[in-house]
Amino acid sequence: MKKKIPELLAPAGGMNQLVAAVENGANAVYLGGPLFNARIQADNFTEEKLEQAVDYAHLRDVKVHVTLNTLLKDEELLPALEYAAKLYEMGVDALIVQDLGLAYLLRQYLPDLPLHLSTQGSIYNLSGVKKARELGFSRVVLARELSLAEIQQITDNTSCEVEVFVHGALCICYSGQCQMSRILGRGERSGNRGLCAQPCRLPYKDDKGKTACILSPKDLCTVDDLGELAEAGVTSLKIEGRMKSAEYVAAVTRIYRKYLDYYAKSGKFRVSAEDRRVLMQVFNRGGFTEGYLKGNPGAEFLSGRLPKHQGVFAGTVVKRVPGTNLVDVEPTASLEIGDGIEIRSRELVGNILTYRQERKGGMLRIGDIKGTVRTGDRVYKITDAALMQSLRRSYEEAGPEGTKCKKTVPVCMNLQVRIGQPPVLTVRSSKWSVTVCDESVAAEKARNRVLEKESAERQLSKTGGTPFYVESIKMNLEEGCALPISSLNRLRREALLRLTEEKERAGKRRCREMPRRISFEKTERQKRLAFYFYQGTSFQQFDLDAVKALLKEKELPLRIYVPLRFFVENHLASREEDIVPYILNISKGRLDQYIEENFDKIVEKTKRCGISVGNLGWIREFAAEGVPLYADYGLNLYNQKAVESVVLQGIRQAVPSHERWKIENGPIPLMISEHQFHTSSLTDRKNELYEIVYNEEGDKSLIFPKGKLPSIKELVRRAEKEEGESRIYIP
Repeated sequence: MKKKIPELLAPAGGMNQLVAAVENGANAVYLGGPLFNARIQADNFTEEKLEQAVDYAHLRDVKVHVTLNTLLKDEELLPALEYAAKLYEMGVDALIVQDLGLAYLLRQYLPDLPLHLSTQGSIYNLSGVKKARELGFSRVVLARELSLAEIQQITDNTSCEVEVFVHGALCICYSGQCQMSRILGRGERSGNRGLCAQPCRLPYKDDKGKTACILSPKDLCTVDDLGELAEAGVTSLKIEGRMKSAEYVAAVTRIYRKYLDYYAKSGKFRVSAEDRRVLMQVFNRGGFTEGYLKGNPGAEFLSGRLPKHQGVFAGTVVKRVPGTNLVDVEPTASLEIGDGIEIRSRELVGNILTYRQERKGGMLRIGDIKGTVRTGDRVYKITDAALMQSLRRSYEEAGPEGTKCKKTVPVCMNLQVRIGQPPVLTVRSSKWSVTVCDESVAAEKARNRVLEKESAERQLSKTGGTPFYVESIKMNLEEGCALPISSLNRLRREALLRLTEEKERAGKRRCREMPRRISFEKTERQKRLAFYFYQGTSFQQFDLDAVKALLKEKELPLRIYVPLRFFVENHLASREEDIVPYILNISKGRLDQYIEENFDKIVEKTKRCGISVGNLGWIREFAAEGVPLYADYGLNLYNQKAVESVVLQGIRQAVPSHERWKIENGPIPLMISEHQFHTSSLTDRKNELYEIVYNEEGDKSLIFPKGKLPSIKELVRRAEKEEGESRIYIP
């Protein structure tokens, strides 16, 4: 039985990266244009270049997915919809979307354009995938924190396509739930808006005063797990890296293609030491991790002292040659002129090698090395000049204008030659077919040389310079016929040109007229003061009576949010206060397990008060039981259309995304992570303090800015001024 091999999906931050991905075996590429994409600082594509990229990829049977994966303001929805319409007409194969409001509009106005829910949508369980499917997404890019068993459980129980990341950078926080960059950047550097400043790569002091890159993961590498991912039913394997070089894209795509093909052929493979070295050489942060595929990796998840590319260990310093910029090294790997090296001393000393001399005893003298180095310092090769040159050759002569195409698609030819008639050639490629006739000549009865099948086949197979190769040729040649070789060449060139035009034209679509404006429904937002507790013990220690006394004279409603398990197990449904249990924005693990095991009990306890949900997961199940539902901050409802979209799913009230949170309103959770930190606090370079808090179940860590909460009187004053619910979060 032929194995089902997942799509290999490669990143393209620019045209060179696109060509590198295609030429090295990607089945699909994902890229961003000039608007509304989460890697807005990549080279990206102008609209003109993007259309050229789509034509180039489609001609080679490679799909193009375009990112529209940022959260959008109300006033940005119409431009985003108009941009999506242009992409639709270009023939892009899918849009990758995070914003639920934009998805709602796209389903309304471009219903046959496939939508993929970005990993920024924070989907990690079967319930969330099924809800995404109901909202019109044909594919979900799962959170990177899932194990193989969890992925398998999802794919076994849904028809929705599933995409997972297999290589590249990781976030310490669940994607889509990070506010750290935005808050530290005073609202100007939001990851959800395409401008992440990567605060996770900065050094922090722990609670013992030790400085380290506590929030910086290694890069993901799952090349050994490709067979298991295929067996798990994954649709698409995604390589991260729209900010990476074309050489990086070429290397990673080529190696993952190689082992997918090995698996398809024999069902097994072993990754070579050389391919591991290449992956390490093009980019690694202190080695690689399999992420959470085989369970929580703990401290092995982190990149160590340096949060950047660390290269490959290449030797040890023996001595500096006195009075020079030359250094003697005992090498453990090849070092050549043009290689970039870094010596890890008290400082990082690095340069491109401009001098190399082999010495006795296997020593190597290298230069030009400036800065302080000591005996015993470790030498790392950051770039390998020969490898980079080889990778560039894999794509630099291809591309839309190139003539040396490594990535080619098969065609089948059928040649018909009848004496006294023009020759006819039909060429087929997948679902496309063209037929051409050379009217300038008619076949004759041979006087000297008969047209032989071998000769005709040889001419028709000369497809060099095109993205095609001949898979098979059928011939119907009348006995004794003759035809000039030049006619066969004309037929081949004309047929392949026509086939190219046909394939490019076939992908285009006509778009119906887009709206000139977007209307928004007015939704009521009840004014109230709310306290949101992350742990039940914090609620138990809270002076609720003092707050109620102050609010009584203000006639301002009060609501208390507590963890769902704490609410149920402590029988808070019988309390007279407005207490609402919530499902945390990430419920994966113990909370999901608790809900599954106690679902009927939870329904009974929440039929009156309802549940606040911070994720698409569990909305279907509780709505079906008639439990009132409220949308929490984790759903990232940033515009009014996003609110309308969840109201249609049975949500009664909605709290906006924390993207709208004002810093002066108090602390909010900046990150939520699967990683368990071995410290209770973090201190950044500006001496700002952060505390690490765990959820009620104890399996998720949350990072909060450490600071004083506003006084109760101040909170009340703020609640009276603001529209809707005024919240304070209590770790």
